[in-house]
Amino acid sequence: MDNAKVYSDPVCNASVVNSETLTEADNRRWRGGDIKVPKVLAEFVIQIDSESKIRLNEPAYEIKRIEKQVFLTQCRYIAPTDKVFIEGYIRKNIEYATRVCTTETGIGGVLRDTVVHIPFRAYTKVDFKHSPKIIPNLPPQVARYFDAKKMGKNIREADRSDVEIFNEPVFCELEWSAVYDADIDDKGTPITGFINEEEFQEFTDKAVVYLCIKLLQKQQVHFKEHRKGFNEMDMIENSWDSPIDALKNNTKDKDEDD
Repeated sequence: MDNAKVYSDPVCNASVVNSETLTEADNRRWRGGDIKVPKVLAEFVIQIDSESKIRLNEPAYEIKRIEKQVFLTQCRYIAPTDKVFIEGYIRKNIEYATRVCTTETGIGGVLRDTVVHIPFRAYTKVDFKHSPKIIPNLPPQVARYFDAKKMGKNIREADRSDVEIFNEPVFCELEWSAVYDADIDDKGTPITGFINEEEFQEFTDKAVVYLCIKLLQKQQVHFKEHRKGFNEMDMIENSWDSPIDALKNNTKDKDEDD
């Protein structure tokens, strides 16, 4: 009797809310590639020069060691130009000696360290080995109809088309970096009793940075053998309305040579 009460409980709401048999949607093969892999568009070395003023956490009388690493925060190609905008920073771990005490013939101290990020920004013109494949969207289209009653446009009806193309982004890889710099103490305070010894908290850093950057883009690659029975369709093509005709002709010639 207890089980019967459970099954007849009006709180139970399990049911099929809705059911629909779907119709088949036809599909057609689209011309693509055999594989899709990152393709090297260009590889180049860029030189960036920077000058900065660095302030240590406390006064020092000698810099012992500086470890340097380069990090990129932006590497952005702008279509359809040949410009790439680059941003990043030099991470410097500065190990220095601070004065604790002095005697008539010696200086005693302890080692400290400070980490600073020196930013840099630049843009460069790239000589592409292979052109990026970026297709802009087609302009929206609207078809209007004549209204015989109003003898003008039918404002209640219109046919529209919007085509949106999704391109693979161009991305960067940092192959290697090199930093050559000079640290100049231009505002030191002499230490009494010690010739050529001085304390400083600020110094000027002049750096020459070399970056080897590789530009890539995922592209579909075709094998040379022809596949029988494959009816290729024309792809949606559109081109940039670019004022840089020389650039467009240059990249076209490169592709034909390759």
